[in-house]
Amino acid sequence: MIVRLEESADRPASLEVEREAFGSNEEAAIVEAIRDEPGSFALVAEEDGEVVGHVQLSAARIGDVQVLALGPIGVRPDRQRQGIGSALIREALAEGGRRGSPAVILLGDPDFYPRYGFEPASGFGLRNPFTGVQPDGFVVDEEDFMLAPLDERAARQLNGEVRWHQAFGQRG
Repeated sequence: MIVRLEESADRPASLEVEREAFGSNEEAAIVEAIRDEPGSFALVAEEDGEVVGHVQLSAARIGDVQVLALGPIGVRPDRQRQGIGSALIREALAEGGRRGSPAVILLGDPDFYPRYGFEPASGFGLRNPFTGVQPDGFVVDEEDFMLAPLDERAARQLNGEVRWHQAFGQRG
């Protein structure tokens, strides 16, 4: 398996991976909305010439500072639990660091993401603008909002309103 930057030829397969992984078109629609925005990039996991995993990163802001938001991330259902998602996350963080981002943020499982260096964003004095019951009834907890510092000093200085791309359904 190789993990590499997504190329234009990978795009249809990347969207299909997201659809298969989540069983809906919602995540694929988010990818389509943000993939060409300034600051966005994606990685794919490929085996034998076939895309089996995808992670999207996009520009987000904390106060006046641009950071990266990780997600959606999807792995084909028949390839899950084989380290593909982990490889995508690790390479996404490495690429974010190469691009000079001070941090990567996400909403995700607080029992899963700390192994990759994500910490509760509340420890950085940041609040989750998505906390509470979502329009679809899904509940987002404060601890679901996490941050991986890529530049520890710069990450500790982040403050202000947290804003994702509007495709994520930003409230407020």
